[in-house]
Amino acid sequence: MNKVPLTAQGADALKAELQELKSVRRPAVIDAIAEARAHG
Repeated sequence: MNKVPLTAQGADALKAELQELKSVRRPAVIDAIAEARAHG
């Protein structure tokens, strides 16, 4: 795997994006899947 240089600002942006995905987007996807399962 190739290493890619990353600035502190870039690392912070990626961490913020990961946090949003874990706390906002993932629960929304889980709810959508649960609703789809309920509809068969």
